[in-house]
Amino acid sequence: MLEAIDYKKIFTYFEEISNVPRGSYHNEKISEYLVQFAKDHGFSYRVDDARNVIIKKPACGNTKSRDAVMLQGHMDMVCVSEGVSHDFQNEGLSLRIDGDFISAEGTTLGGDDGIALAYMLALLDGDSYTHPPIEAVFTVDEEVGMHGATALDVSDLEAKTLINLDNEKEGQLLVSCAGGARALVEFDGFREKRSGMFLEVSVSGLAGGHSGTEIDKHPLNASILLGRLLADAYETYPFLLSSFLGGDKDNVITNEATAYLYCEEKAEELAAHLSELAVVLTKELCSQEPDMSVGVMEPETKEEFCFDCAFTETVLHFLSLTITGVQVYSRDIPGMVESSLNMGVAQTDESGITLGFALRSQKKSYKMYMISQLRRLAACVAEEGCGHSFQTEGDYPEWDYKRDSRLRELMVREYRECFGEEPVVEGIHAGLECGILSEKIPGLDIVSIGPDIQDIHTVRERMSISSAKRNFDFLLRVLEKL
Repeated sequence: MLEAIDYKKIFTYFEEISNVPRGSYHNEKISEYLVQFAKDHGFSYRVDDARNVIIKKPACGNTKSRDAVMLQGHMDMVCVSEGVSHDFQNEGLSLRIDGDFISAEGTTLGGDDGIALAYMLALLDGDSYTHPPIEAVFTVDEEVGMHGATALDVSDLEAKTLINLDNEKEGQLLVSCAGGARALVEFDGFREKRSGMFLEVSVSGLAGGHSGTEIDKHPLNASILLGRLLADAYETYPFLLSSFLGGDKDNVITNEATAYLYCEEKAEELAAHLSELAVVLTKELCSQEPDMSVGVMEPETKEEFCFDCAFTETVLHFLSLTITGVQVYSRDIPGMVESSLNMGVAQTDESGITLGFALRSQKKSYKMYMISQLRRLAACVAEEGCGHSFQTEGDYPEWDYKRDSRLRELMVREYRECFGEEPVVEGIHAGLECGILSEKIPGLDIVSIGPDIQDIHTVRERMSISSAKRNFDFLLRVLEKL
């Protein structure tokens, strides 16, 4: 299919790996393919228990350095189909060409990170390129928690320079990524059935977005806004919380939230007061969130479970005082968010409420500071009779900006000479395998590059053919100069 556009074997190998099932959690076939490639070409290789594969190739040509360079990408792809019946565990992809783009029929393309595999295989297969010793590292299950990189044994790797190939934007040199963690704040309360007036209040229509890549746009959080509204109303017309719900993923900025309230008396007045506050809030935020809507339902006589006063006040205190959004911008990379957190989950059950936060930072020390802030705040606001707990999970390391990066300076210079323009040097406020590898190999000099790939992880995913060619040539040029 791709032979008509093949270029230095990158599309030959891209098509070959597209015929090998490689969905996340199912890396065995692509891992076996890579091992067979190494055997067929006589390369030294290693495969570990996680099915990560490392292939080593000696230096070629008259290189200036004998120091090894690591190239790295991940095997797995996100498997999504639409309008077709596709067995991702047993079937390859049906590729197609449309102008300058490669895509797949009815499925994700797997350009993230199939192009990295194709680049490395084409380079390993080429005997006319000039490059230092190559350590090609193929990791598994990046898309579902970077498990391969976490499990990778680096004891036999000698490279102190890494070119990561998991980038989807040509001309962008990624030089930093955030580390992160998930924090869970839980408040436990006494819940009993009551008969009386209940009403529902909601905030909806907010922009939302991804808490890593879009938090710099400063979208508002529906759960935080609803908490603000309820706390203001509580001062005049006390009520009890029956439930509070907002979001189900901690890395998504909540765009709608709902609370169910019990009011022992003056429920009509509470509803009217909430409506007045809603008008003020909507007017205040109309420029920032033009589609925001606040709904206040008419009170209804019902019999429902609700929490007590201590629990209600604890939750309102926490929602009013908690930190959220961008906390610090980078001083090394202008405009880049360095540290942030997002309360993306608010779930209520019969025993209490769980609030889930996604924390991100390029600085481990500040990540730990934000964790400490949340833990201390939870302890401070918990009213007598309301239990609380705090825990963190899913911690992953950051890749901090390296001020004296020889690799970055070389790549900036070569990009400028090759394309006649400046590359964009920036960090990403999300986790990458680079963070794990930089922790495993202290002092590792890293830059991440890649061709233009659009709409990744969707059936609209497509990769630019011309960009893939240019980016591979740029990689070869950099390797020749190392």
